[in-house]
Amino acid sequence: MKKIILAALFCHWLATVAAQPQYSKAVNEQIARVEANLSGEMVIDGKPYTLAERMKHYNVAGVSVAVIDNYQIVWAKGYGYADKKENLKVTTNTLFEPGSISKSLNAVGILQLAQRGKIDLYQDINQYLVNWEKKACHRL
Repeated sequence: MKKIILAALFCHWLATVAAQPQYSKAVNEQIARVEANLSGEMVIDGKPYTLAERMKHYNVAGVSVAVIDNYQIVWAKGYGYADKKENLKVTTNTLFEPGSISKSLNAVGILQLAQRGKIDLYQDINQYLVNWEKKACHRL
């Protein structure tokens, strides 16, 4: 039984190590700067905070960070746990449910389409949402 457990743990460790991307020294230094001080200038109450400290402060179990430059992923890394009970760590493949940030990202996308002349912000939205059903909205 011990051999089976050890073999399973080894396979899990191997899969975790193999899944971690290898980055250049410069990128690893950038990752370390982000981990040590989120924006490089963020100081709260006279003290810089690490990513781990901010996660703890806001009771965030897990987060995924991706840095994109010129439409290319420079680096991506997961921190914390996707599921603490199951001891599943966040990876770059962990799926998160969209939250409030999706509103601003959608707004940016809509404004880019308008800027390119693909849509008119002053038209009825139902002109673009052809599968949209008009339904009465009720407040709870």
